[in-house]
Amino acid sequence: MKRYNPKIQNQLVDVEWLKNNIENSDVRIIDTRSKNDYEKGHVENSVNIGLQEIIRTCKGLPAMCVPKERIEAVLGSCGINNETALVAYDNFGGVFAARFFWTLEYYGHKKVCIFDGSIKRWMDEGEKFTIKIPEVKKANYHASIDESRLATKDWISAHLNDPDVVFLDVRTGSEYTGQTVYGTRGGHIPGAVNLHWLETIDPATGRFRSIDDLKAMFENIGVLKEKGIITYCWMGLRASHMYAILRVCGYQNVRVYDGSWAEWGEIQALPVER
Repeated sequence: MKRYNPKIQNQLVDVEWLKNNIENSDVRIIDTRSKNDYEKGHVENSVNIGLQEIIRTCKGLPAMCVPKERIEAVLGSCGINNETALVAYDNFGGVFAARFFWTLEYYGHKKVCIFDGSIKRWMDEGEKFTIKIPEVKKANYHASIDESRLATKDWISAHLNDPDVVFLDVRTGSEYTGQTVYGTRGGHIPGAVNLHWLETIDPATGRFRSIDDLKAMFENIGVLKEKGIITYCWMGLRASHMYAILRVCGYQNVRVYDGSWAEWGEIQALPVER
């Protein structure tokens, strides 16, 4: 059964699309929740790739992307090859699904989407869960790193005064101003603008806000499509969510600062604004 349309608009799918492709052999549905939540019930034919499968602690940083060999092993064990279309969902708001989305784009996967509205939307529209775990045949996966999706502290340092680059801090306003401090120093990367990641979600439905509303939010703070956009938070998860939002809105030149404030805020030689 093959119904996959590789031209899914804006990297988002809805309930109707997921229902129509739930038995599609070209599509793999990814449940990014915990193993415990997955075993209690999940979308039919979905496989579980939880957050801990795609992040690691590295040099004291709490949620860094796993290395190439690890992602190849995880995906291959779930029957995913380089041509498989992937659709990720999570509990609410899309932050885990978005982290999966960014990770796969960083590793060069061309067909990855997010289920808009998280699992709440699936249930709200009358769909059901199953506890049956699908049998999958292992596949070979070969990752190809796309460096244009990642920002490092050195890259950021070299572009601090670049007028064609916008640093987008997606933490709370109090984290941005330095009133709330996690770690050694509070504040933000010099010149960064702030948009709290939760503002991009409709709290009633868990869905992303409309494309028009999101674009207006971005344009209002100078986050423009012709610029290079670097998203960051405290440890890269919320930054991945904003990355996904930007990609949904058609932004092409977007990177995640994976080390985020957990790294930048601890290095005294790096500049900070408050």
